[in-house]
Amino acid sequence: MERLNLTIRPRVSLALPVYNGEKFIGEAISSILNQDYDNYELIITDNASTDGTERICREFAARDERIRYVRNERNLGAGPNHNLGFKLSSGEYFKWCAADDRISKDFLSPCVSILDKNSDVVLVYGTTQSIDEDGRSIPLVGDMMCEPQECDGPARRFQKHLTDKGTNFEIFGVFRSDALRKTTLQRPYYSSDRAVVSEIALLGRLVYVPDIIFYNREHPDRSLNISDRRVRAAWQDTSLKSKYDLSHCKRAAHLIEIAIRHREVVPLSQTLPFLLVWALSSPQLARYAANLIGVASPSAQQLLLRTGRQLNHIYKSRKHNSRTQSAPLDRL
Repeated sequence: MERLNLTIRPRVSLALPVYNGEKFIGEAISSILNQDYDNYELIITDNASTDGTERICREFAARDERIRYVRNERNLGAGPNHNLGFKLSSGEYFKWCAADDRISKDFLSPCVSILDKNSDVVLVYGTTQSIDEDGRSIPLVGDMMCEPQECDGPARRFQKHLTDKGTNFEIFGVFRSDALRKTTLQRPYYSSDRAVVSEIALLGRLVYVPDIIFYNREHPDRSLNISDRRVRAAWQDTSLKSKYDLSHCKRAAHLIEIAIRHREVVPLSQTLPFLLVWALSSPQLARYAANLIGVASPSAQQLLLRTGRQLNHIYKSRKHNSRTQSAPLDRL
C-alpha cells in the first residue's frame, strides 16, 4: 500500500480526543493505522492526561508520520476537545474517534467512495457492535438510529433524528468537512453531539453502510455510566460555571438556534412545527422537569431517574414478551 505524501493535503482527517485513556488507546490507534485506506491524518488531542496516555501516543507518533499529538495545557472537557480536533484538521472528510473504541479495517474506504460519488451526502456511518473490556462481542448496548431513506428531504431528516431513540453512534461516522464546518459543533452540555447530527441532517443526506463496523466498548468508565449528572456535565465542559445538569433544556434551546441558523436552507415553516411538537411532548417535558429538580435537589433527581429507568425497563420487557407470544410459530 502506497504511503501518504505529507506534502499533499490528506483526504481524511481523524480526530481522537482523549483523557486518561491508557487502557484502550493503543487498540484504538492500531485499528486506525490498520485501515486499508491510507490517505489520512490522525490528530490526537490529549486533555492533559495524568496516566500513561501521553507516553503511548508519543510512541505511536514517533513511528508513524501521519499522527499528530497535541497536548492541552489543561483538561478542557470532552466537548471542547472534540471541537479542537476538528478545528486542527485539514482533510476533505472528517471522522471523530474514541480512545476506547475500534473500527474495522475497511471502515474508511467505502465512506470515502460514497462521499466522492455523492455531493449531497454529508455523513456516512456503519454498523455498531458493542464489545466488552477484553474486546469480545456482546449484545448492543444502546440503539442505532433508523436507517435513513434517500427520498427524505432536509425537514424530514431533521424530524426523524429528533424523534429517533438511538444512542447517536452515528457521530463516529465520516463527515464531509465543508458541511460540518457550517454547524455549531458541540456545545457545553452533555449529549450535544446529538444536536450535531440533527444539524448535519439539515445540510445533506446520511448514508448507512451495514458492512463496516464501529466497535463500541462497554466498560464502567464510559461517560454514559457516570451516574452523577453534575459530574457528567463537568466531564463535557470543565469551564461550566454551573455544575448542574440542564442538558435537556440546553439541547432544546440549541436545536431552536440550529433551525434559525439554517432557515435559508430549510424554511422555519418546515422545521419549527416538528421541533415544537418534539420539545413540548410529554417525555421531553418530563426531562426538563428532571433537570430543574436536579438544581434544587440532586438526590431527588437521582431517585426520579432511577425510577424512570426501572419503569422503562419493565415497559420494554413487557413489549418484547408481547411480541414473542404473538409471533408466528416459524419465528419462535
